Amino acid sequence: MKTLAIATQKGGSGKSTVAIHLAVAAEIEGSEVLIADLDPHSQTAAEWASERSSERPVVIKLSTKDIETLKQQAIDEGFDLLILDCPPYIDDVITQATKFSDFTLIPAQPRFADLRTLPRVIEKVHPPFAVVLNSCTPGFSGQESSKTSEARRLLIQSGIPVSQVSLIRREAFTDALNGGKAVVEFESYGKAANEVNKLWSWLQEELK
Repeated sequence: MKTLAIATQKGGSGKSTVAIHLAVAAEIEGSEVLIADLDPHSQTAAEWASERSSERPVVIKLSTKDIETLKQQAIDEGFDLLILDCPPYIDDVITQATKFSDFTLIPAQPRFADLRTLPRVIEKVHPPFAVVLNSCTPGFSGQESSKTSEARRLLIQSGIPVSQVSLIRREAFTDALNGGKAVVEFESYGKAANEVNKLWSWLQEELK
């Protein structure tokens, strides 16, 4: 079993949204996925699961002190992937969660307010990890926008790993969640679903 942590410093970066869409993409490919919602306040993943008609992926609420026990239980019960949806702030929760993870994904929008907090996030994160640029402005003809490309360049220059795949700001991401779905179910052949599938494919290589 592999464990993926989704961590960030800022609320609104799309952390839980990314966790949910990736979890369903993995399920559709045949993985048994468990999401642990570690955010004691918003609990977006848990609320989404309560609106969902399907019982997969499994979503539970969890406190940090139970991560190690949960991981062993997930292994014993045959799960293939455990996703730790961390709270949107920096404290020992992120340190603990990433300690037990095979990889950490850090969603960040390509804007100054998000990018300037990344060094503080990285200080708490156990490697390996990478930033995924999320809610990006669409570019022309399917290309990455200049703002996204500039953010990617700045991160690389700073020695911060960045996912090859970025996620564009699309209504489908929100519309799917509102109906208790993920984009790969809501618009399985849409652009948003294609981006999520590409991100999941990239992550599978990193998790190896």
